[in-house]
Amino acid sequence: MKKHLFHYLLFAVLLLLGAGCDDHGLAPQPGKLIVDVVFLGTPPANTQGIYLIVAPNFPPHAINELFHSSNSLPFDRDSVRTELDLPLGHYDSFSLWWYSTETKSNLADILALPLDIDNSLLPLGFDLTKEKPEEHVELLADWDKVTRDASIEGTIHFNGPFPKNTLATAVAAYRLIPRANVQYLTYLKSIDFTVATNPYHFKLPIRNGAIDYVVVFWLPERASLTDFQTIGFYQSAAAPGVPLKFRVKPGETVTGVDIYADWSVIEKRP
Repeated sequence: MKKHLFHYLLFAVLLLLGAGCDDHGLAPQPGKLIVDVVFLGTPPANTQGIYLIVAPNFPPHAINELFHSSNSLPFDRDSVRTELDLPLGHYDSFSLWWYSTETKSNLADILALPLDIDNSLLPLGFDLTKEKPEEHVELLADWDKVTRDASIEGTIHFNGPFPKNTLATAVAAYRLIPRANVQYLTYLKSIDFTVATNPYHFKLPIRNGAIDYVVVFWLPERASLTDFQTIGFYQSAAAPGVPLKFRVKPGETVTGVDIYADWSVIEKRP
C-alpha cells in the first residue's frame, strides 16, 4: 500500500494504547469539550464500557498526546452528556471507543468518529480559544457498529520466516476496498494484531454483511507511522490479483478465507 495510507489504522492502535495512559494530570484546564452522546440501537451484551478520546493531532505523534475520559460513560440509557477538560488549542478529532468484556479490544471498536464532509471526510476537529473556551457537540453512537454476530476464519501461509525486524503483523477485514487514506479506518470491520506464526490460523468476529477485502499487513521495528505494508490478501485462484468478495450471514462463520503472504513484496528501506 502507499506509504501514508496506514496512518489511520495506526490512529486506532494509538487510541487502544492511549486509553490506559494518564489524562494529563490533575491541574485545572482552561478549556472544555461538552459532548451530548445519542445512542442508536441496543448495546451488545458484552459491552464493558465506552470512553471519549480526543486527539490534538490526527494521527497522533505520541500516545501521551491523547486526552480521554477517566471512566466509562453510562450506556444504559438513550443519551448522556459528558465533559472533558482540555488545554486551549486545536484538536483534530474526537471519538468514542468501545471495550468488550470477553476479548481484547478490537481495533475496529470505534463506536463513533465524526467526519468532516467539507474536508475530504477527515475527522471532524474543533478549536478552544480564550474567546471560546468551550465546544459543545452532539455525537451519534450507533451500537450496530460494534455488534458482531458472525465471523470469518482462515489460515495465513507465509513464504518463509518472519523478518527479524518484525514489530507487528496483522490480518484485517474491510466492508469495502479502501481507496483513500481515511477509508483504511472507516471501512475497517475487524483486525487481529497477534499474527506471529507460520502458518497462522485466525478467526475474526465480525458484523454480518459484505466483506470486500481481507488483507495481511506488516510493520517493521523502529518504523514510522507510514511503514505498514501489504504482504497478501484474500483472492481467487481464478482471478489472481483481484480481492475475493463475499457476504456473511447473521450467526454464520465463513471458513476457508486463506491468504498467502509474500515477504518479497516488502519495500526495502535504505
